[in-house]
Amino acid sequence: MDSVDKAILNLVQRRFPVVSRPYSAIGAKVGIAEIEAYHRLREMRTQGYIRRLGAILDSHRLGYYSTLCAAKVPEEKIPVLTRILAEITGVTHNYLRAHTYNMWFTLIAPSLEKAEEILKAVKEESRVREIYSLPAIRLFKINVDFNFGDFNSSNTYTGNFHSIEGGCHDNPGTFLKQPYPVTEEDIALIRLLQEDLPQDLAPFQTLAAELGEGEEGVLEHTCKLLQAGVIRRLGAVLRHQKAGFVSNAMGVWQVEPERVEQVGAIMSGFPEVSHCYERPSLPDWPYNVFTMIHGQSEEECRQVMAKIARATGVTRYDALYSLKELKKSSMKYFIE
Repeated sequence: MDSVDKAILNLVQRRFPVVSRPYSAIGAKVGIAEIEAYHRLREMRTQGYIRRLGAILDSHRLGYYSTLCAAKVPEEKIPVLTRILAEITGVTHNYLRAHTYNMWFTLIAPSLEKAEEILKAVKEESRVREIYSLPAIRLFKINVDFNFGDFNSSNTYTGNFHSIEGGCHDNPGTFLKQPYPVTEEDIALIRLLQEDLPQDLAPFQTLAAELGEGEEGVLEHTCKLLQAGVIRRLGAVLRHQKAGFVSNAMGVWQVEPERVEQVGAIMSGFPEVSHCYERPSLPDWPYNVFTMIHGQSEEECRQVMAKIARATGVTRYDALYSLKELKKSSMKYFIE
């Protein structure tokens, strides 16, 4: 990747323009022609820097239930549980981490009851009993945004994607858990947007043709879902290891209940922190605030953890480094 590619990645992972000619808007921002912006993005998708370019949806707004699960898995059971979880659509991420709780996976299901049913079946089939659900109590931040630096040319890139003219913006400050009153029309569009956007100069026109609607209506409908927080972000999901961010740590913190809100706000201000949640603790797991930290090395992640500790005054914490990525996929909604 050259500096122009990095500038484009900085832009599209934050927000892909919801306009008729999005690549024209991207190209204008970094000082290249529409067709060059299109081909550069297409090449980065082909080379695997971009895992998916589409909608990242809010499961709670869609009426789904989500949780993070921690498991103590005997070494001989790791392949068994890995295989079982790989076959479950609602398990989107699964990692081996360096800890007694050595397997961590996310589970999204249509309801709490369905999630409990799935976990019960997983325990029975794998014969791994110590699997615990740690659903989010409070969400402080979700923003997987890898910074590739600034881009300087005759048309200086400032890093502020919201200065692009036209289109609409998401509503990143509103993390509402109340279900949105989803219509059949919403579901039809969501089913398309949760896949990869068509690789066309006018992708929303292609989506409109598939839906049998006009392009302007699809653009307005997409903006409505963004503003409502149903779509948390429309943009690129990167393969962060390929992009150079090869290390990640799940930073876990033991925070006094009365300080959680204050500490969560401070932690969310660190650009290296992509996720920040309050979650339940366990008898042998005293940590109640979780952060995901990304860096170019474990040492960089450790330094970030130390900075956070100094900024918050939290002294009891741990970092669980990823040993192996067992599964990483995007959730598919409304396919039951």
